[in-house]
Amino acid sequence: MGASGVAPEGDFCVGSDWVLSPALAKSLLATPGAVLIVKDKDLDQERVAVVHGAAGATEKSAALVNSLNPDWDALKKDGLTPGCMTDFVGDYDKALRKREAPYALSLFQTTPAQVERRLFKGAYKGVTDLVTKYAWPEPALHVTRLCANLRLTPNMVTTASLFLVCLAFYYFWIGAWIPGILAGWAMTFLDTVDGKLARTTMTYSAWGNIYDHGIDLIHPPFWYWAMYTGLLATGVSHPWLFPALVIILVGYALGRVTEGIFMRRYGFHIHVWRPVDAFMREITARRNPNLLIFMICTLFGAPLWGVILVAAWTLICAPFHMVRLVQAFATKAPITSFMDS
Repeated sequence: MGASGVAPEGDFCVGSDWVLSPALAKSLLATPGAVLIVKDKDLDQERVAVVHGAAGATEKSAALVNSLNPDWDALKKDGLTPGCMTDFVGDYDKALRKREAPYALSLFQTTPAQVERRLFKGAYKGVTDLVTKYAWPEPALHVTRLCANLRLTPNMVTTASLFLVCLAFYYFWIGAWIPGILAGWAMTFLDTVDGKLARTTMTYSAWGNIYDHGIDLIHPPFWYWAMYTGLLATGVSHPWLFPALVIILVGYALGRVTEGIFMRRYGFHIHVWRPVDAFMREITARRNPNLLIFMICTLFGAPLWGVILVAAWTLICAPFHMVRLVQAFATKAPITSFMDS
């Protein structure tokens, strides 16, 4: 059985039971003549999963799909390029900042639930903050599944997160800390779901990427400002409060500028340069770790100290990343990610 579709510079035929990792699928589409051969370790045999054959040779290509133990030399004589998964794509996903082996899963041998989890795992970023990395994956899987079943689009989820951004801002502004924290965490959760929904359902778009990341970039300073105003509105003041707000806002801006300069010069995120950078991304003074600090202090009845501690943490993290940028500029050897080996 095979399914074919038009691909650049040829016909792309894939067995109807195969689920490919996005990076592997893109590589095969970009490689005319590619023949993906997957080895079944249990049965000790090889099976052709994909053929990117010549234009007009659809029947011949489709006949190869799902054939067992193909003759590699014969395929090469026919002008094709047989190979296993790792021959066509590496295990470093630059966009998702992680190292992950490519996969080709057969629905004849893998349950739909296993495929679903594998797809979801593949859509998750590897280097991110500790809340997104450790707290959200399991609940996000179930909510992403629900959104897909309800035919919700990623942009709908992003719009819901934008509403929660505004709701959290309002609650912080009036000093309603617990509702504001709950709205903030709900927003950060949906910020995880929309991207996973886009990748697992292949409904991502250029506008969706701008919409999602634009909100992520712009809203944190407004939350910090609202926290400052909320403290004043509830009669809480301190000589360190305004300087703390300035430190947080300036530190946030410097952090983003540092990331942008590194990305523009070297073509990848500063957080995947070396393992220490990946570790710091989990805890650095960005929205989720800062919200966690503020929440803990608030639960102990000290939202003022939550803001001050966020400022103190910013004073540590922002210079760290700036120093790393200077170190990169001073390094004579080529700058590459430790994951891209």
